[in-house]
Amino acid sequence: MRIDEELEKALNALSVLNTEYGRPFTVNGFSSFMRDAIKKAGLPLDCKPHGLRKTLGRMLADAGCTAHEIMAALGHTTLAEAERYTREADRRRGAHQAVIKLGAHRENRIAQSGALGLGKKSKTGERSK
Repeated sequence: MRIDEELEKALNALSVLNTEYGRPFTVNGFSSFMRDAIKKAGLPLDCKPHGLRKTLGRMLADAGCTAHEIMAALGHTTLAEAERYTREADRRRGAHQAVIKLGAHRENRIAQSGALGLGKKSKTGERSK
């Protein structure tokens, strides 16, 4: 099973906000429901709903989703919160691309003088420094 299928399965198990009787959860009832859903999804018991939501936000941003798409998926009411995920992803992507470009630059660098010419006398008779 792929990670996105596992996460979708876990999120589907967590998407119920009312009890089986259609009533709002109590604090203890919701905690118990979450504990059971986390166990059923095979996730570590120290997972928290906010952490799972944040994980999904990061995964969406890393997949190239826009801040508006993340906002819709996570139910944010302001764009600023969703943009946090895209900024972090852009920063990671930018750092990765910078390292790739540096490597490509180093591979394509052409030496200004060949190794054979180092230390030989110049046309004026002086040794190069």
